[in-house]
Order: sequence, then C-alpha cells, then structure tokens
Amino acid sequence: MRIAIPKGRLQERALSVFADAGYDIPSESDLKTRKLVFDRGGIEWIFVKDGDVPVYVEHGAADAGIAGLDQILEHECTAYQPVEFPFGHCRMMLIAAPGAPPLTKVATKYPRITRQFLGLRAVHAEIVPLSGSVELAAVLNLTSHVVDLVETGETVRIHKLEMQEVVAEISPRLIVGKNFYRTEPKMVRELIARIEEAAKVSS
Repeated sequence: MRIAIPKGRLQERALSVFADAGYDIPSESDLKTRKLVFDRGGIEWIFVKDGDVPVYVEHGAADAGIAGLDQILEHECTAYQPVEFPFGHCRMMLIAAPGAPPLTKVATKYPRITRQFLGLRAVHAEIVPLSGSVELAAVLNLTSHVVDLVETGETVRIHKLEMQEVVAEISPRLIVGKNFYRTEPKMVRELIARIEEAAKVSS
C-alpha cells in the first residue's frame, strides 16, 4: 500500500493519525533527510506537496492519502473520502480590500473553485491565479478581492481587509483511490476502520 502525506501544515497531524492507528510511520530522523519515499512495515510513504496528494491518488500513483477539501475540490478529485478529520479546519473566504468596488477582478490559488463560486452567483470577474501571499493582491491593489483560506484571520485583520462571504468550509480528509478500493477491499476496510478510530482519539 502506498500512502501520500502532504508536506506543510498538515504533515505532522497526518502522520500522528497513522501512528495512533498503529502504522509504522517514518521517524523524525527519516524526515530530516531529503528523501521523499520511505518503506515501513509493508507501506510505502510518499511525501508530496499538499496540492499533489489528490492527483497522485486520483491517477493511482498512491493508493490513499490525506488531503484538504480545498485541494480535492480544486483538482476535481473523484477518490472516496471515507474519513473527515477533526483537525486543520478552516474556511475558504471571499476577502475584499477596504471600500472595494464591485467584484470584477479576484486573485486566488484556487481558480477552479473561484470560477464555480462566481458562476453560481452570475458574477463575471477576471481571475488572477497566484501561488502565494494571496492577500497581498488586495493590499497592493493588484485586485480588489481575493479568495483564500482563513484559519485564524490574523493576516486579514493586520491588513485591514474585509471577509465578505464563505466560499467553502474546509477540512482534511482521508482519500482512497477507486481502483485500490475495488481491488483491495479488505485492506481498504481495515485502513478506514483504523483511521476512523484514531481520528476519534485525536478529536
């Protein structure tokens, strides 16, 4: 079984859930190396960018993984989502510069989700894709609005931006590839049962 773990803010909690579920995870000293693939107890652990987890699972390069709903939606990932985790919750928000004009231009790391959100509201706006520091686009008047994740809201407050509307409630999920689910049902059932139990403990 190959499991994709997201590097970044979810990595530590993702690994701790698998450890609590009794899986032999890579050690801290392993993680300090530059290796991205580790074999432990019959499981191959791969460490990839958070946005790549749904892609690896969707295309069968990984059997399962942990991904935020933001990345699942953005990549239109059709993998099963049997477990939602109690940690890492945040909101995807439409955020505006103070006194912003009507929405005509919006910056985001999530162009597909933003396009769908605007389409449901019959709003026609230019979408400017960015890969980091999205709020800065509103601060520096690159765009009047941004769509981004908000966890504590501190960045929004510091720059005196205005949260206008919730685009989506975001949480991390265990995702399981459809082909793996079909070909290894017993292994999948055990994985889901163990992760569900571990998720309850960590809540």
